[in-house]
Amino acid sequence: MKPHDDTPVSRRVLDEAIAWQLRLDDAEDTERTAHAAWLAAHPEHARAWRQLCRIDAELSDLPAQACIRRTLTKPRRKAVWKTAAVPLTLCMALGLGAAVLDRFQPVAGLLADYRTGTGERRTFTLPDNTVIVLNARTAVDLDFDEKTRAIRLREGEIHVQTAHGDPAETRPFVVLTAQGSLHALGTRFVVRHEADTTELSVTESAVLVRPAPCPTDRASPCPAERRVDAGQQWRIATDEPYRLPAADTGADAWLDGMLVLDGAPLATVVARLARYRPGLLHVAPEIADLRVTGTLPLDDGERALAALAASLPVRVVKHGDWLVRIEGKPGP
Repeated sequence: MKPHDDTPVSRRVLDEAIAWQLRLDDAEDTERTAHAAWLAAHPEHARAWRQLCRIDAELSDLPAQACIRRTLTKPRRKAVWKTAAVPLTLCMALGLGAAVLDRFQPVAGLLADYRTGTGERRTFTLPDNTVIVLNARTAVDLDFDEKTRAIRLREGEIHVQTAHGDPAETRPFVVLTAQGSLHALGTRFVVRHEADTTELSVTESAVLVRPAPCPTDRASPCPAERRVDAGQQWRIATDEPYRLPAADTGADAWLDGMLVLDGAPLATVVARLARYRPGLLHVAPEIADLRVTGTLPLDDGERALAALAASLPVRVVKHGDWLVRIEGKPGP
């Protein structure tokens, strides 16, 4: 189903849109061409841009498409900015203030039962003695009742070690995400939920995966249910979960503050590192598919960026302390 323009885009896409908004003020033609390519690269990019552009469009009495065309072709006319200067400045200040706050503590998870901010990992013991560890920028709600021990992963990544030793505890333990339900079978596992995807990595025993169209109650039939055994990694992004060809052997390395990579796309690596940096961290689209193998420290962002620059044909460009961009190295 096509998302409505008012539906929030992912944090990563919104960060990219904000960064483009800041860069286009005094942009050259090459920058505007690159921005146009970014808009065309994915429907979510254009939708995020329309959301940011809506404020300017409303204040200047222009339709949204005119606002977007004006941004791409030439700087805004001074007259428009003069008539809208005060309210536009206020709106931008509020928007950027919210963006700054979100980079430290995700706004979407402020009301969650358990949560972590940027660069933070926390361990919690649940009422049944199950231990969960939250990776950075993660939000979890607790939903225990007389029939089920359920936790809902709003966003982020968790490591679960289910409780043992209480023969009176017969309620199933379930992790819920927007893509489905994960039923523990006395086990340890990692669940990552971001945007419209859930990934499951099992390190001990097994987990039963039931995609969202299936009832959460295991007593109800579900032809799409799959058993995920230790050492396997599965993804749930549509009605049918599927096994990834190679398990992520470092899926739980973040527990020790490390990011273990085996041919991961640079864009994925940057997204993981961004969860540990309060500022905006972006990768140029033309190098997003470069493959990264090795180990990076999550708690030392500068060393991680230096390692990427040393091992790949990229350079790290800093615009103050807030915006960091990874670009391809210029040719000789």
